[in-house]
Amino acid sequence: MIRYMFIILILISSVFANTCESRLFSFKNSSNSSITLENFLKALVVDNCNLNIVYKDDLAKKRLSELKLDKISIKDYTLTQFLDLLLGSNNLFYDIKDNKLEISYIKTKTFHIDYIPSTRTGSSTFKASSSANTGDINSVDSKYEFNFWDTLSVNLNNILNTVDTYVAKPPIIEKNAGLVTITATKRQLDRIGKYIKQLNERLHKQIIIDVKIYSVALSKSNQTGIDWGKLNFSLGDSSVPIRSANIIGSQSIFSNAVFNVSGLLNFLATQGNVNSISNPKIATINNQKAIISVGDTINYRYPTKVILDDNGNPQTEYAVESKFVGILLDITPEISEDGTIMLRINPTISSFRDETQLKDPNRQLAPDTTDNKMSTVVRIKDGQTLILGGLITSTNSFTENGVPVLKEIPLVKYLFSSTSLISNRKELVFVVTPHIINLNKKRTIQDLGF
Repeated sequence: MIRYMFIILILISSVFANTCESRLFSFKNSSNSSITLENFLKALVVDNCNLNIVYKDDLAKKRLSELKLDKISIKDYTLTQFLDLLLGSNNLFYDIKDNKLEISYIKTKTFHIDYIPSTRTGSSTFKASSSANTGDINSVDSKYEFNFWDTLSVNLNNILNTVDTYVAKPPIIEKNAGLVTITATKRQLDRIGKYIKQLNERLHKQIIIDVKIYSVALSKSNQTGIDWGKLNFSLGDSSVPIRSANIIGSQSIFSNAVFNVSGLLNFLATQGNVNSISNPKIATINNQKAIISVGDTINYRYPTKVILDDNGNPQTEYAVESKFVGILLDITPEISEDGTIMLRINPTISSFRDETQLKDPNRQLAPDTTDNKMSTVVRIKDGQTLILGGLITSTNSFTENGVPVLKEIPLVKYLFSSTSLISNRKELVFVVTPHIINLNKKRTIQDLGF
């Protein structure tokens, strides 16, 4: 009886409609009896819209027979609105085509993720001896490994099977094609689709990092480093000077402030001789490392083992290794939703402890070097400039002075020559300016720091 009652209501509300797509349907069940969703759909789409119902899987038919429509009132809904409400809200897929209403509980969908298949690995070891005993060594090993696709697989599994009773199978990932295929319910695929959309938006953000590297040969009065307390230059359109005392707090904010490289160079020139080491501009995508290196790669060989030849003579076998000496700058940018940029910056400076080691033909060990490192994380806005200083290198060299010719004669040269130790101290200054690349916004080459 209930079924016939609600069919009459449907016919009354749609009597003036010509097609099923343009009809407005109403349904009201205020009795204590209930009707299954399966029977409701048969009356709605089969009897009134002349559509055939096709179940794509057994789980869909089972779910429709279990769902009940109790006390409910719906007025002036289109057919699509009815199906969205009754099927979509109950975690069911539907599709109308070729005079059929296809209903399914699970569905297979393929998502696209543009990411270069790669694995980042790294390790570092720190060793220190606390006594003259070489066996008493403290060692700290640090290793990391990041595999995007393996991490993605774990995350997708966690998102899929959280609160649903249906346990979805692990996603099929084709990393070389950037495809992820998942078979799951509507709610599960909706969660996956939202996650992958946000993932693609963050992965595809790009940034250009403008880096200027200066070397300041410190004068005798600044052997301890650049005196940043003397930094003082005025803004172009303001009479308020920038001093080191105003770096922190409300006085450090200037609405018309524009960083000027010339002003910085003029200040650095007061601290010593300034040389431009490098001015690279490197583009990278969000959360991907940008590595800048300026220096030399030194090749050397070292003995690995000694063997006897056919005549019983010892023969030494060697292996060839290389060592980088210079400046290595590792920058990882992360762009937030509001356009703020977080920079993880790790500059490293290595230099020879004694350059004469390179001239020793009998040396069979790697040259001794001194490494200075810095690690920091900062937040700045698009186009703002960050200045890093404080990495100081010291080199010692010997110069021989004396009377020409006489200083070259053995024994006599000690009377007519002298050796002087010259110590040089240099501080490196890094000027970093990031620019977010917005493909929807027109920007000139000058805007990007070129």
